[in-house]
Order: sequence, then C-alpha cells, then structure tokens
Amino acid sequence: MSTPNKVHIDNYFKRFAVRAPIILEPLSSLCQMIIVIPCHNESDLIGTLRSLLDSDRPSFPVEVITIVNQSVDCQNHEVVQQNRNTIKAFTEWNKSVNRDDITFQIIKALDMPKKQAGVGLARKIGMDEALRRFDSIGVNGTIVCLDADCRVSKNYLSEIEKQFTNSNAGLGEVHFEHQFEHESNDKLRKGIINYELFLYYYVEGLKFSGYPFAIQTIGSCMLVKASTYAKHGGMNKRKAGEDFYFLHKIIPHEKFVEVMGASVYPSCRTSDRVPFGTGKAQQDWLDQASEDYLTYDPKVFDELKTLIDSVDQFFESAVMTVIKQLPSIPRAFVQTHEFEAKIELIKSNCKDIGQFRKQFFIWFDGFLCMKFVHFVRDSYYENIPIVFAANRLLKLDLDNEIMLLTQFREQALH
Repeated sequence: MSTPNKVHIDNYFKRFAVRAPIILEPLSSLCQMIIVIPCHNESDLIGTLRSLLDSDRPSFPVEVITIVNQSVDCQNHEVVQQNRNTIKAFTEWNKSVNRDDITFQIIKALDMPKKQAGVGLARKIGMDEALRRFDSIGVNGTIVCLDADCRVSKNYLSEIEKQFTNSNAGLGEVHFEHQFEHESNDKLRKGIINYELFLYYYVEGLKFSGYPFAIQTIGSCMLVKASTYAKHGGMNKRKAGEDFYFLHKIIPHEKFVEVMGASVYPSCRTSDRVPFGTGKAQQDWLDQASEDYLTYDPKVFDELKTLIDSVDQFFESAVMTVIKQLPSIPRAFVQTHEFEAKIELIKSNCKDIGQFRKQFFIWFDGFLCMKFVHFVRDSYYENIPIVFAANRLLKLDLDNEIMLLTQFREQALH
C-alpha cells in the first residue's frame, strides 16, 4: 500500500475541508478501507450495516462511517424523529458488534447549513473525515461510498480489496443491481427494471459513440483513493448529482477500475428529495399514466458518434472547415455551443494530437456530452419506448424488459 501525497492532503485541508476532525477514536494503523454512508431519514440503516458485517473480510481492518444528516432548520418533524431513532438504533446495535476487523462510527451532522444541506455535503463530511483518518496513519487508503438503503454481495469488501485497493487506480466503481426480486408493488418493480435498463442503455450508447468516459455514475458505488480525493479537491456540496460531477471531474486524470466481481444492491423505492436519480425516476414512473418507459432514440448516439469521430480532424485541420463539413445535427450543436473559439484555445495549448484529445475530453465532459444528447432529443429525435431503443442499440429482438436487462448486465460485465 502506497503512502498518500502529503502535499496534496495538506493543501486539501487548507482549502477544501468543511470541518475539523470529528471522530476522536484512533484508527487502526492497519486499516486500508473506510466506507462512508450518508444517512437522511432512513428507516433501516442497521440492515445496511449488517450486510457489511456479514460480508467476507479483506486482509485488513475496515472502518464504516455513517453521517446522519439534516438541515439546521429542518421543519419536518418526521425526518427529525427518524434521524433520532436512527442514532439511537445505531448506538444500541453497535454495542453488540465486538469485532477488531470492522468498526462502525457515526457522525451527527444535524446542523448542516440550509443552502447546502443534502447528500453532497453529507458525503463530503464523511469523505473528508476518512481522508483525515487515513492521513493520521500515513496510508493511501480506499474511500468507499455506499448509501443507507443498500445491501452488498458477500464478497463486496474482499473484491474491492482485490480489484481496486491493490491496484494503481485512483478512481473506481462497484457493479450494481437494484433490488426488485421481492418488490410486491408491480408498478414499482417494473419501474426499477426499466430505470436500471435505462442506466445501462445510456452507458452502452456512449460506448457505441466512442465517448472515452462512458461510466455509470452511481453514488453508492464510488471508490476513490485518499490521495486522489485530495488531489482533485474532494467531494462537492451538490444536493443532487454530486456523484456525476465528482466522477467526471476526476476520470480524465486517473486510472479507473470497475469492480465487476461484487455488487451493490440499491433500493427501488421512491423519493421526492432530489430532482433526479433513482428515487425521482421511480416517483415519476408512478405518477405517469403511460405504460411505456421512454428514453433516447438510438439515433441520438449515431449523431454523437459523428461528432466524436471528428475530434482528430479539429486538431489536424482548420476548426471552421471541420465544423462546416459536419452533418447538420452535430453542426447545429457545435454552433450553438461556440465550439470554434474553445477548440482554437485548446489547440493553441497542445503540442500533439494525443494531448489535444485529452484536453478536448476534459472540456467535452460528461455534462456537455449529456447536453448534446438532450439537444438532439429535444430538437430532432423524440424519446421512444425503452424496449425498442434497447433492442435497436444491441441489435436484439427481445420483448421482455427483464430479458433485456439481463442482456445489458451481461454486456456490462464483459
């Protein structure tokens, strides 16, 4: 296990850390993995912790930090009471855990600023604390993100050690599969099957287009080395989408590993706390009258592929000449988003095409890529039922969402 870069870590604490050290109990000098779990209005945190407790041990001690959080002026009495109940349940349960190889800590973040209170800040508080604790023992450990409504496979900890902790990667994610087998609500069950199918479909569409950073961005599956976390400014404070921005900020600069031999099993419940994500998608699905789950037409990814295939030409030829030669749809997007000036600036700072590609995709990041997808959808190709879209993308002929999801899961694993 390598030692962390002290310059990056010291700089991080001077510039980006949100709080002073919180957990006073010393960390085992042998610990190489800390799991961070934000917890807001969760009724079964203990189920998640038991899932970790039951998983196979890695070759070193593990620490789990739960951040029970709410806004300083939270007016929802049910949320306040549930958080109190969670803290009490954790305290009682933790007394029964008498293990040297895994320890559980809790942070009571019940005073988060109103404007910043949310999952991003909660993750940041926990990940910052994990960084401090690794720094205290001089270890470049693995910070693991999980959510308080998840379960994990029995080999979760040991596979993270094998495939990520023992690698030279700075960033990673664990494979995921939503819990729907025992869901009694038929519409919720169909909704989560379709939503997970959409998540895999979107990433496969990006891969087809040639986008180099086609990854899932699931907060409960993220992995990052301590020094990488510090080097890139840590977690943001976004109330939603914190995982998307965090991963896409770092991935152009670090080796990325997918831990495909283990799984995280997120819940398939609804939520009204965030404007997008699993819970919002499930609520929208329940609220809609249509029985069709709609998503991007695969033609959208054809248009994205045309643009990405032109990247090298931007370096090799006059930028405006390349823009004029683009087909009408990618050309319309490029002109709308002022590509010429930005690409000229990138070219002026690059000595060769490899450097240009890297800088281009740092700029044309996951967010701008999604803007392209939405631009094409909104202006040219309307959404279509996901069964049609998924079949067309992988050139299949399946009429069952579960069969399609199984196919996409297998595609992701290979």
